[in-house]
Amino acid sequence: MPLKKAAANIVEDKHQLLLEIGTEEVPARFLPETIEKLKSNAEKLFSDFAIGVTSIHSCATPRRLALIAELNASQNSLAREIWGPPVNVAFDAAGKPTKAAEAFAKTNGIALSDISQKEKGKGKYLVAVIKEEAKTTESLLPELLPKLIITLHFPKSMRWGNGDFRFARPIHWVLALFDNKRVSFEIEGIKSTGMTRGHRFLAPAPFEVKDCKTYINLLKNNFVLLDPEERSRVITEASHKLAASVNASVINDPDLLQHVVYLTEYPTPVLGTFSDSYLALPKELLTTVMRGHQKYFALEDPQGKLLNYFIAVSNTTPNNAENVKKGAERVLRARFEDARFYYEEDVKVPLRERLEGLKKVVYHEKLGTLYDKTLRIAAIAEYIGSQSFKEPKKDANTAAMMSKADLISGVVREFPELQGIMGSYYALEEGLGEKISRALAEQYLPAYSGDRLPETRLGSILSLSDKLDNVASFFMLGLSPSGSEDPFALRRQTIGIISILMNTKCPLSLSSLLKKALHPFTIKEKERVMDSLVKFFEQRADALFQTNGYTQDAVSSVLHFVKNEPFFAVKERLDSLKKFRESEGPDVFLLAQKRINNIAPKGPLPDVDESLFVHEEEKTLFRDTAARSAKVKSLVAKHLYFDAIKVLQELTGPINVFFDKVLIMDKNEAVKQNRFALIKTIQQLALQIADFSKLS
Repeated sequence: MPLKKAAANIVEDKHQLLLEIGTEEVPARFLPETIEKLKSNAEKLFSDFAIGVTSIHSCATPRRLALIAELNASQNSLAREIWGPPVNVAFDAAGKPTKAAEAFAKTNGIALSDISQKEKGKGKYLVAVIKEEAKTTESLLPELLPKLIITLHFPKSMRWGNGDFRFARPIHWVLALFDNKRVSFEIEGIKSTGMTRGHRFLAPAPFEVKDCKTYINLLKNNFVLLDPEERSRVITEASHKLAASVNASVINDPDLLQHVVYLTEYPTPVLGTFSDSYLALPKELLTTVMRGHQKYFALEDPQGKLLNYFIAVSNTTPNNAENVKKGAERVLRARFEDARFYYEEDVKVPLRERLEGLKKVVYHEKLGTLYDKTLRIAAIAEYIGSQSFKEPKKDANTAAMMSKADLISGVVREFPELQGIMGSYYALEEGLGEKISRALAEQYLPAYSGDRLPETRLGSILSLSDKLDNVASFFMLGLSPSGSEDPFALRRQTIGIISILMNTKCPLSLSSLLKKALHPFTIKEKERVMDSLVKFFEQRADALFQTNGYTQDAVSSVLHFVKNEPFFAVKERLDSLKKFRESEGPDVFLLAQKRINNIAPKGPLPDVDESLFVHEEEKTLFRDTAARSAKVKSLVAKHLYFDAIKVLQELTGPINVFFDKVLIMDKNEAVKQNRFALIKTIQQLALQIADFSKLS
């Protein structure tokens, strides 16, 4: 429910709390998470003190955090249990209370007749139920609200004055009302009041809030839109209207919108323009300057071409729009001039000539320079390209060798987020062609969860090579992620590798790729590092597959293929298992497979000896298995896993008859081991598709 509507819908029998913490301007990036914490921390605090909550809303502007909640007038009835001595200690053989029971009753101030008995563990104990008097919410709030404020933590906080209290920015006022009466408390020398303040410049004078219902409208009258959703709507609607006036549309940028929402208390979008001569610069460079440095929205025409217009969002009234427009245009022009200077200087130096400069930039003290990394990427790219994508080694080498050259360019030093993108433009200027250019632009994809994958083969190769080198080299140094710590983003990059391998249907196995990535390093215990890497990839694959809708048991049944099978083949096995489970008769088949897996020995066994068969049922099972073995293997080799399962399913009847009619544990050791060998043969045939014992 929108905040304004929630405030307006207060009914008389509800008791409303209003808390506002007024501060100096808090960084916009802190606020979305902070208002969530304010709400959740308040819910927990009220719950801990048994105060019922009907509704609770939190919101923020740069200068204030606010909480509006409907609470019960008093605590819920309180009762706590106190466990006493065991019953056999509290009462003697005749059933009379002992001194232990009497002492327990006296200590808790209740009669022995009011003490109950409860089971716990393997015994029965005395339990005293102590009822406590419920306190009014109004009497508790002076204690609770300071606690609530103290629970708020920020990525960065500060102290001010001589105190030790830390907050995002200094607190200047606290407004606290309950049932329209002031809640009195003090925090860091600031006493709560019934006063608040409006916009810093447009309405700086303090004013009184007499009741919770009118709070939001009072702020609006003083040029503060409290609700972030309302500020977002104002920005969006006004921006679209301004863009339409020049036959343009605002380039969609949810992150920038959220940031601007929390930069302003009274947002007013303003349309500005700049010289169309700057449009000769790369689009990404211009939009990065507008977005990153100035927090302006870029505009494009119906064909998606960048236009020489922008929208700045001021924190003032429309009366100041012209001054805001002139100031924004002046600042943007200076920024664009800087960007043009860097770009024009960069294109004077071909990417190839920058390779020498990479030798002077340390990538990591134990991994050498950026040039050393480039050589490793090139070796992996040539291998992947030639072995799986049939990509000429020359193209793979060229793209890899140019991939990091833009890192020492002027534009990328100024705008690091444009790495790769600027390299693609410089490649075109140098005449390296569209293919190399696109690969350079795609090398960091996917850059975050949910990001798009590279669209070209060469871009996929380059992205895989870079990420494989990153993951393998840091594991080699013992810098693998631990707990929530992942400073090199190896988890994200590993998921990126898996996603690209599946998307491109790369036929290379993980083990072959990791061996190539580890090849340049001379390290002890390389097998141990390899095992750690494989386990890490299995964990990421497990999470990724389950996120994509595959059941946990199905994923477990195919994870053992991750090391030596292509990732797309692992996924196709999962698709086949899903299809099989939706077909007829999967439970009967799975039960037969479980009978096989429950008794199959783990160690190696000799080949099946037909001369040792005694019963017709074991002969039949052997013949039926042999007749289907080659077909199953052929279908698996063609990645036709569902068809392979259907062939294997034909053995369900013979397997069940075998177990029903034949005693495995024969007194003759040779006959017994031969039957184990037959069971092992069927198990190994099924394991080419999946470990069916893991399926529920």
